[in-house]
Amino acid sequence: MSVHTYDCARVVGFPADSRLGILTIETDEGVSGHTFIADQLAVGAGVEVVAKQIVEVVKPRLLGRDPMDIGAIWHQLRGMARCLHHTVQGYIDVVLWDIAGKSVGLPVHRLLGTCREKLPAYASSWALPDAAAYVAEALAYKEMGIKAYKLHPPSFSDFFTNSGSGTLKGDIEACAAVREAVGSDMELMIDAGWQYKYPQALRLGLALQELDYYWYEDPLKADDIAGYSRLREKLTIPVLATESTLGGLHVYPAWIEMKATDYLRADVMVKGGITGVMKICHLAEAYGMNCELHDAYSPTNQVAMLNIAMAITNCDFFELLCPNEPGAYGFDFVSYGLEEPLTVDREGFIHAPTLPGLGCRIDWDLMNATRLGVIG
Repeated sequence: MSVHTYDCARVVGFPADSRLGILTIETDEGVSGHTFIADQLAVGAGVEVVAKQIVEVVKPRLLGRDPMDIGAIWHQLRGMARCLHHTVQGYIDVVLWDIAGKSVGLPVHRLLGTCREKLPAYASSWALPDAAAYVAEALAYKEMGIKAYKLHPPSFSDFFTNSGSGTLKGDIEACAAVREAVGSDMELMIDAGWQYKYPQALRLGLALQELDYYWYEDPLKADDIAGYSRLREKLTIPVLATESTLGGLHVYPAWIEMKATDYLRADVMVKGGITGVMKICHLAEAYGMNCELHDAYSPTNQVAMLNIAMAITNCDFFELLCPNEPGAYGFDFVSYGLEEPLTVDREGFIHAPTLPGLGCRIDWDLMNATRLGVIG
């Protein structure tokens, strides 16, 4: 098992000195699985911290194991949750599924049980400077054939900068301007980024209902289960929480029992990998709920999410995060380091992977050109 680190100053919206890791696990039969390790503010740790835990703590426990014991290894790592960074379990699980698919020559979604071959994608903005920038971006993606767009509104930047520069008024103005510009034939969502207290969250939610937004995501603090329950009682627009709750699968029942969210939310990096997210999706299905899949912070993990999306039916859209400079539109962020970029067809659909394993190939020439070292 090895983890390579790379210099990855690549995308506007993230630190210029960000790093990217690649976790590799190789079997004694010569099959290698890979996934990227993200190094972003949302992760809460640098690549080196996570990599050393994987190599020093997890590697000795995996040597000699059957890589197809994915479930047993998942439960073992869950039992070590208090000793490991919360992303470690997910990274290991994604790589083991990559190995499993490659071992039998099938994409992972075939092993999970394929339900569909395509899914509508939505472009997910970064925090932009003003309403005009959101309007221009939404129209650009609509022209590409994208049928849905999500705003991270101006106040979302406060999550990273703590500047206090965002305002409720500015967020409502941006949401209203985008709806007026794109018309009624494009679905719109908002991710408020945990910025509001209850009164402000309610005001924005009522405005979003009038603007016919599809969902309202993370207005309150991530663990404010009572606040979300109160908010849902007052709103008809679907409310999405649980994206960043710690604890994975076993945290979700309380949110369901307290009627604190309309949909569940999950991604492979912070919710226990492919195995963990599939469990969450099935839990949601049992309650007649959607589990709307979250961006997974790196391209290979995003492809892992795409496999999950094709193996469930209770997810309406696939998120493609687009942290671009104003005036630059596309999916470079979610495709960095891949030989074949993630693409959306002219009807707004993203399609199921077809290659074995996760279904993507790493651009090793690109990655090796900036390699900093190997932890292994």
